[in-house]
This record gives sequence, C-alpha cells and structure tokens, in this order.
Amino acid sequence: MCRSAKADVVFIVDGSGSIWSFEFEKVKSFIQQVVDSFDIGNEKIRVGLIQFSDFADIEFDLRKYSSKDAVSAAVQETRQTGWGKQIAT
Repeated sequence: MCRSAKADVVFIVDGSGSIWSFEFEKVKSFIQQVVDSFDIGNEKIRVGLIQFSDFADIEFDLRKYSSKDAVSAAVQETRQTGWGKQIAT
C-alpha cells in the first residue's frame, strides 16, 4: 500500500443475534489485519466502525482515533450488540 495515501475507511459490521459469536470475532480479526496494513493518522488513513443489529450504532467515528494502536484496541473492545448465537457446550 502506498504510504502517502489518504482515505476514510468505515467498516460496517453485522452484530445481530443471527450471527454466531465466533463469526463476529472472525470479522474483528479481519478488520485488525486490514488496519495493520494501514498508515493511520489524521492526515493519512482514518478508520471508523459501525455495528448494526436492530439499529445502527457508531462504535467510533473517523475522528476518534489517530493511531493504529488506538484503532486496534477499539476494534478488540467492540462487543456484539445482538448477543449472538452461542455454540452449545
């Protein structure tokens, strides 16, 4: 990826109850991998995250975090809104 690129990237994630909780975690892992390849910053690539279930919830907007570490931490802290399906144990 070009290191001087400027872009706004918003991930929109299904957090509804129809999604298995382990699949939601896989989506978060994918987002982490993508973010790791970005040069995050206010004048570089800005990242936001929206989760939807019965309604849309802005987890964080494009202006909230200006470092890769902060974005990564926010993604990891995101919890599935719709409870999610669980595997019976």
